[in-house]
Amino acid sequence: MPTPAYTPLIKTKITIPPLRPNLVLRQRLLDLVGKAVQKPLTLVSAPAGFGKTTLITEWLYETGSKPRVAWLSLDQDDSDPVHFMYHLLASLQNVEPRVGRAPVSLLGSVRMPGPKDLMALLLNEIEAAEDRTVLVLDDYHVINNVDIDAALDLLVERMPETLRLVIATREEPKLPLPRWRALERMVEIGAEDLRFSYEEAVMFFRQTMGLDIDPKLARTLEDRTEGWIAGLQLAALSLRLRGQAETMGETAKTVARFGGTSRHVVDYLAAEVLRRQTDDIRAFLHRTSILDRLCAPLCDALTGRTDSNAVLAQLEQTKMFLAPLDDHREWYRYHQLFAEFLRGAVPAAEQRELHQKASAWYEAHSLGAEAIKHALAAKDIEACVRLIRARVQDTLARGEIPTVLAWLDQLPESALRAHSDLAGYKAWLLSVRGHTAKAETYAALSRVGDGEDASPGQLGTLLAFRAFVALNWSHPKEAVPLARQALHELGDRASFFHTYSLCLLGQAQYLSDDRRAAVATLRRTVDAARALGNHLMALDALGHLAVMLRDQGQLREAIAMCQDAAERYREDGGAPPPIVGLVYVPLGMLYYELDDLAAARRLLTTGIDLCRQLGMAYFRLLGKCALAKLQHISGEFDQAWTTLAVARDVSDNPESPRRQRIVAVMMAELQLREGNVEAAARTLEEAHNLPGSASEQESLLQARLLLAQRNPSLAWKQLIALEELATREESRGSLVAIYVHQALCKRALGQHSGAQERLETAISLAASGGYRRTFLDEGANLTVMLSQARHVAPAFVSSLLEQAAPEQPARPAAPLPEPLSKVEVEILGLLNGGLTNQEIADELRMTVGTTKWRMNQIFGKLQVRNRVEALTRARQLRLL
Repeated sequence: MPTPAYTPLIKTKITIPPLRPNLVLRQRLLDLVGKAVQKPLTLVSAPAGFGKTTLITEWLYETGSKPRVAWLSLDQDDSDPVHFMYHLLASLQNVEPRVGRAPVSLLGSVRMPGPKDLMALLLNEIEAAEDRTVLVLDDYHVINNVDIDAALDLLVERMPETLRLVIATREEPKLPLPRWRALERMVEIGAEDLRFSYEEAVMFFRQTMGLDIDPKLARTLEDRTEGWIAGLQLAALSLRLRGQAETMGETAKTVARFGGTSRHVVDYLAAEVLRRQTDDIRAFLHRTSILDRLCAPLCDALTGRTDSNAVLAQLEQTKMFLAPLDDHREWYRYHQLFAEFLRGAVPAAEQRELHQKASAWYEAHSLGAEAIKHALAAKDIEACVRLIRARVQDTLARGEIPTVLAWLDQLPESALRAHSDLAGYKAWLLSVRGHTAKAETYAALSRVGDGEDASPGQLGTLLAFRAFVALNWSHPKEAVPLARQALHELGDRASFFHTYSLCLLGQAQYLSDDRRAAVATLRRTVDAARALGNHLMALDALGHLAVMLRDQGQLREAIAMCQDAAERYREDGGAPPPIVGLVYVPLGMLYYELDDLAAARRLLTTGIDLCRQLGMAYFRLLGKCALAKLQHISGEFDQAWTTLAVARDVSDNPESPRRQRIVAVMMAELQLREGNVEAAARTLEEAHNLPGSASEQESLLQARLLLAQRNPSLAWKQLIALEELATREESRGSLVAIYVHQALCKRALGQHSGAQERLETAISLAASGGYRRTFLDEGANLTVMLSQARHVAPAFVSSLLEQAAPEQPARPAAPLPEPLSKVEVEILGLLNGGLTNQEIADELRMTVGTTKWRMNQIFGKLQVRNRVEALTRARQLRLL
């Protein structure tokens, strides 16, 4: 699997367990499994010790299906989505190397998409495979992650014919099983199917355990254990340890004492088995019981022995609930219930000591994640801090954000207070995951001590995290020095966080009105990220750079850069991977400015979906706002407000003032386009109350609002300030829009010659660069002035005039043929407030369908076609 940067692959997790010797052939179950795997899902669900894994492995070996089986043995660490997807992809690539290339390419990114989106990519590749593969997920009950459950839900729902899934679990998984049962998409094999019959129990005692037991006693044991294979095994082991000297009567008494629930049987038999071991073996069992996996060198380190290899072989030979994990007999594991029983007899202080020794062994063998796990279990805070610090950057660079956050969550608050760099990591990780309010607590902790105990590299990373938080909360002027300090401390240009800090610096510079420097910084970021092979950061920086280049007057260069990047990451001309969404959204915005609305719609729609798969909220939000505007100018008013409502959800979840402000500005723009001046003013006021300063787009909109409020003098002051900044920063693209609005402002002031001069200046700047929508979005407002400026760029202006919307004559305010009802007037009032259909339905406690029906009734009575005309007509009739 081509991911050498990831945590070392434990090959035993993706290897089919070896077939146990002298197994009882249970043909009825083998036939049942053979029929079951014709359905998308086979669920083998039963409590511990019912032989779920044994049944599946026996079927695989008996049917000869082993070469086309992808096996994954799960453990608790696989609740981490990165671990789960990493090992799942490895298991599939073990049998089909061509499957999983697209998801694998994203596993190394800091902002890795969720398991469900990775599964969607995987499904496309599996469908192209020629041969059928059976994927086995063993011990799925250890998974406790709703995102992984959602990914499996998608897998079963969209499963191609070239794949079948088998899940072995102790408890029913949190999946839509009732629906799958109804649709006959699954077959279940449960405890009742797995129980040993009397005949099978007799064969098990004689063939597998080597006991010539009396048939009547076998029947008793089969009844008492209810066919539970682990109970039968424990009983057989207990009887065998008593030896041949025990009389038939004594054996019968032993058998008669079996009973009760499974837990009682385990406790009783484990005590019987353990009591008959030597002190030496009991000590070995207890001291190694804290391990999930055992190997001889690790056991030697915990027990102080030098012969653990021989002990493990002896325990396996005597079937002491020790299962081999590989054909070479290097790694083993205890039966979980047996291990739990053993650990219960080990004092807590001794367990901590054993975990410390295990952590030291794993660290010495460069197995950092396991070392941290045992250090956390030992509550060895000093070791935890040292180990986490040593591995945190590499782990984050692989995109294993949940892993690092899980480590930090297990540290006590006192440790985070004492180590400010770790508090900074936690603040950043919580911000990335959307828990911004909680992140502020740890950001405050990270500032205590200013990383005095951190190395320059750790301090640089901490400063980068602080810059990210400042930027996310609309404080770019605070982010600039933080990003610069981070770059100074990091020093090494090969560092992932050096590139990350450069990208943050570029964004902060632009938002702080240092635009030329921002463009230069982001160009450096793109080059540095590409040199490092950091595709995520390269495209992230390019997406921000493209928008800046549009504002700087370099629209065509921005388009060329985005197109080149998009083509570079398309595999063999196929569907673009999610990472390309980072340039598709800006590219759609650029095509909108060119007035290629069909291409813009396609790119925005695709880019939004790709960013959703990738989990990138910022570019998904930009795409939604741009698409809402495109829909609105295309007359799709309801769709536009619905799209913007989704954008608002993205901005609120996770909470981000920077993103909330972007959505508020677009909402106010649409309200102003509908002539709803009051609603636009309220929305802009709400935006002003958010943290941070107004963007250029927001300031331009404020000037437009002042014009609509018949206050051109104040609007002119606003536009002059914008012109001075854009001129200083050589933002020729921005100047096009500023000059257009200055022309409208001059006209409102009665200065017609000045208005014409400003418009002609805008045209001269726009014609060569292809800036068209800035003029077309004003519609009939500019038609006369444009016709008088045709001489500046005849072909360009003529093309604008051909597409300019003709001014619609005002509709006379004739009386209504049928008056509006009270509810209809109330709906008009809510429309006037800029609410979407869903919000109106929620406000009035009706369904969306009823709301749409009511609105159609309103449109009919008002004799209009859409909400814009409805609001205009309602104002004429003084209904608002």
